[in-house]
Amino acid sequence: MFGVSPSILTMLKQMNTYLQQAIKRAAVEKASDQVPDADAMAAWLNEQMTGWEPEIKGRKLADAQTRAAAARFLSGVAVNLIHGAAR
Repeated sequence: MFGVSPSILTMLKQMNTYLQQAIKRAAVEKASDQVPDADAMAAWLNEQMTGWEPEIKGRKLADAQTRAAAARFLSGVAVNLIHGAAR
């Protein structure tokens, strides 16, 4: 598919799953009259991602710091989506 390797597609699909989890959590928090906090959500999502170890051709792509950065990015996107949905 457009020259993208199946390994990259698999990694992106898993990132989408984590994004969906973060969006659901942010939506539940907002519905409970809580203000979703991206940093707190990132810590939670990072725990969810503990076993996530994407590889391409045997090379590991996510160490602990990379997973933490991915969790923070996805959490920030989720919180911004939920905040934007209320406007």
